[in-house]
Amino acid sequence: MLPEAGPAGGKTEVPPQPPRNGDADERPAGALGTLKTLAFIVVIQVLTLFITKVNAPIVAQSGYSYQPAGTSSGGSIANVLILVVFVFASTLAAVWLARKRRVKIFMAVVFLGTALALFLLTLLSSIAVTSSYMEAYASLYLSIAFASSTVVLLALVTLRRVPPWSALILTGLLSAEVGSYFASTIPILTALLLPLAFSLYDIYTVFRGPLKTLVTTLPAETLSAISSKIGDFSIGTGDTVFYAMIPALAYNKISLSSAAVSLLAVDVGVVITLYLLSKAKLLPGLPIPMFLGLAVLLAFYFA
Repeated sequence: MLPEAGPAGGKTEVPPQPPRNGDADERPAGALGTLKTLAFIVVIQVLTLFITKVNAPIVAQSGYSYQPAGTSSGGSIANVLILVVFVFASTLAAVWLARKRRVKIFMAVVFLGTALALFLLTLLSSIAVTSSYMEAYASLYLSIAFASSTVVLLALVTLRRVPPWSALILTGLLSAEVGSYFASTIPILTALLLPLAFSLYDIYTVFRGPLKTLVTTLPAETLSAISSKIGDFSIGTGDTVFYAMIPALAYNKISLSSAAVSLLAVDVGVVITLYLLSKAKLLPGLPIPMFLGLAVLLAFYFA
């Protein structure tokens, strides 16, 4: 999770709450923010399960799998390190642009990267869904239109021509799509190690890493495409990707029941994190949900 805005993976921070007047039974702002945040995450997780149900058989049939270093123990570790190093390097590049006050260049890079990911993933997911209900050309044209509409909405969000909540449609959709494809294309050992590695990276980036510099240097609106502001909290898209990936991985590799239990475990971890945040004010968003979600997933996997 992230503060007001931030890149993939990070921290969660609650802004100071002003004194409130009202009845004693009025719901605290923090509790309402927690409910809104949890509801947003659950919607993403359910959408991820649906996309995985449609996409996983197609991915399996294609034979594609992310394994640049192989599927052995050492290869799986190397696969994870490649992704972690890529994210770390991207964050350092973003910090460099922020320190040089090259905000427009940073926004352009974020826009192009997000637009490309949204278009391609939405196109593939839409084709997978619609191809079962219509002929091939109609499915393709409709999918291109839908994928293009996400890029148009992203442009409107970036230019601030639509309400801020519109960004949640994009970050939620992107999180669901990336989480689903991670669960479908990454071999099981790499997929189990990846959340652990990014949880450790999350701890580092909150307390010692460059993310705080990035968040405090850039205006919050420049990061709206890669974070989700709900109520009192802002969540980095990297966090929501992993919150969605764990149940999708359980569904794809084990069963629907294991997906439901792991989803519950992840969300319990989110609630615990948000509660602890009210005490600590600064806390990594991944470790607790990932520990609980992976514990449940492994219990089902080895049962």
